[in-house]
Amino acid sequence: MGIRVGKIISKFLATIGFITIAGLAVYYINEMKKQSFLYSSDTDYRIVSGEAMFTETFTDVKGLAENADIIAEAEVISQKNNANYERLDVYTVSELRLTKVYKGDVEIDDTVSVLETGGEFDEREVAKYFAGKPGYELKDDLGDPRIITVGIGGSIPMKEGNTYFVFLTEDKDDVYNIVGSVQGKIKMNNENALVSQVSLETIDQHGNLYFLQENYSGQNIAELRNEVEQFIASSPN
Repeated sequence: MGIRVGKIISKFLATIGFITIAGLAVYYINEMKKQSFLYSSDTDYRIVSGEAMFTETFTDVKGLAENADIIAEAEVISQKNNANYERLDVYTVSELRLTKVYKGDVEIDDTVSVLETGGEFDEREVAKYFAGKPGYELKDDLGDPRIITVGIGGSIPMKEGNTYFVFLTEDKDDVYNIVGSVQGKIKMNNENALVSQVSLETIDQHGNLYFLQENYSGQNIAELRNEVEQFIASSPN
């Protein structure tokens, strides 16, 4: 009886040990990810997050790639902020010059227009339409100028002068959207490292929505390039 109890206790302690080691491994992997994570909001203004019901989202690079009409590296060479203060909405149209193409009926140095929900929004302009109406109040503690950067799910539009790895889907009138609305884009810096424009706090709040930023931020661009190239090579023509 004593030997049997001893074996049970040994197995129990071994199980606890395994769980502890596994838990520590997960902890240190997460800590290493946090240490290598690169973040830059690329805005001087307060970020206001608008929430939306996304029509379709993805959980891996394969999903983004399968649904993209264009996969490319591209520089934002110009953009226009389009704010409608009466409707309280804003969108941004960016002109991208393609510097490397992985998928799509396009070539290097072609330009494409990409529309994103969000952008810079001057709260003072709202007063022209709503001042004096019941329930409206322009707060005095927002700073001057009272400009905010609106982003869906905490993801603000791309910024002129930056280079991005993008997954694009054609909408209409030769305008493209980001695959997964906010998912299929990540910034590249001058050292060929990928940089998230979404904070870790925001990523944690949205589950797998920002898997690209969570998994690749701080990594060399070669990691993402290899995964996309492997997908393209294995895809039927």
